[in-house]
Amino acid sequence: MKALHLDFPYSPSDLLRSVEGLIRWSNVQITRTGVIWSPPTRTGVIWSPPTFDSFKWNVDGSSLRKPGLLGIGGVLRNHHGHLLGIFSLLVGILDSNIAELRAVVKAVELSASNCLLHHKHITIESDSANVISWMHNSHNRPWIHRELFSTVQRLNRFFGSITFSHVYRESNSLADCMAKQGVRRSSDFIAWF
Repeated sequence: MKALHLDFPYSPSDLLRSVEGLIRWSNVQITRTGVIWSPPTRTGVIWSPPTFDSFKWNVDGSSLRKPGLLGIGGVLRNHHGHLLGIFSLLVGILDSNIAELRAVVKAVELSASNCLLHHKHITIESDSANVISWMHNSHNRPWIHRELFSTVQRLNRFFGSITFSHVYRESNSLADCMAKQGVRRSSDFIAWF
């Protein structure tokens, strides 16, 4: 896990037990003036596991500046909350909504590539209300990105079902951390546990 960040203080077994330290570590940021800042959070907002025998991806996009390079990240967990897979990668200079959409598509692609997830229920959570709205209503989708939406529809046949849900940023912290790491990557990082 040192591949995530050189001063990353947790081992893989620490993450399997609890992601609380990672969430605290990823929410502290250094501003341009060097001052440490933690974003305000909603109280009582926590991640919830998927139902029995289903799986949940939390995905996110992140940028260092606007405009600037964007990274995407995602975390797959089972109904026990155990980490099963993670990804973090650089997607280039894009609109932030499209980065969020690419994170959703990447989660679907990775799920389709893993036969253990075939015929299962998959939930994909994102803190982008726009992207979740696009996934639910095809009439609102930006036509220029129809290829990304077509990929999701084409791969949908591998699963029992896919649900797309909006969540607040506070319950998407681990995916946010992976997306922030993606901005700094020179190659894709994908790991299955």
